[in-house]
Formats: sequence, structure tokens, C-alpha cells
Amino acid sequence: MEFILKVSPKGQVILPKKLRDHLKVKELISIMVKDSEGIVKKPELSSERIAGCFKEYASAKKISIDKALEKAEEMVAHETARKNR
Repeated sequence: MEFILKVSPKGQVILPKKLRDHLKVKELISIMVKDSEGIVKKPELSSERIAGCFKEYASAKKISIDKALEKAEEMVAHETARKNR
């Protein structure tokens, strides 16, 4: 499958819906350029990227966002371990 994308004078590119669906892009994409060749890949979610959704929880518990993220990671790790038994 090949797509030709137009670059606006401001350097903006619009991904056609068919391409977004094919790549399963919802919000972000990552493009790695090496030797003038571009490779599109999904970015990995980092804890910094999702930290915003923990602000309310952290303020209600009166703990830092970092502590709220640690707790969430711990809970996910325990749940994953239980499922993989």
C-alpha cells in the first residue's frame, strides 16, 4: 500500500483516513528518518504522557503524581501477574 501525502507551506501533513485506519493512529505517530528514508511507528506511551489523568487522584490522596503513577504501575503489575498464572 502506498500513499502520497501533500506537505503544506507550513510543513503540515494530513494523513488520509484510510492510512490512519491502516496504521491504527488515533492521536500520535512517531517517524524515524534514517538515510532519507522515513519509518512510521506508533509511539510508546510513557508515564509522563498519561500523568495528567492521575492529577485528580493524586490531589485527592494528597500524594505526588509520581507516587500515584508508581501505585498505578504496581497495581497493573500485580494484575498482570495474576492473569499470567
